[in-house]
Amino acid sequence: MNDRLKALYKTQILAHAKNPFNEGVLEDYSHKLQAYNPICGDQFDLYLKFEDDIIQSTSFKGYGCAISKASTSVLTKQLLGKRKNEAKALIELFLNVINPESSESPESITSDEELLAFASAREFPERLTCANLAWEKVKGLLEEG
Repeated sequence: MNDRLKALYKTQILAHAKNPFNEGVLEDYSHKLQAYNPICGDQFDLYLKFEDDIIQSTSFKGYGCAISKASTSVLTKQLLGKRKNEAKALIELFLNVINPESSESPESITSDEELLAFASAREFPERLTCANLAWEKVKGLLEEG
């Protein structure tokens, strides 16, 4: 991992873990998802509110390691205002950034520093589930319809 990605890892992940975006229970949600990793115990409830095809509100509540909490924070922040097809594309992009089998470098996939911060999961496969836990859960919801 290059020095830039190491620095992003330290700044973005620690910042989101300490002061996450959209933490709390969204009262008027249209969908509630539960993301749980039985191996390490990370557990988050994700709340989304759709109006037509657009994600109007998001939040999460739960606990986990710094990577899973920061990743969930970034997800809820990045989903706001996106149409379902845009949200699907964002999730696929993120999953490609962290995919250790991807032939593309993370920087060639995106310039978004919040997403690039998680590229370190490529080098630490045991952290991959921490990074993608909430993303995979929302992906499943979006694929349902």
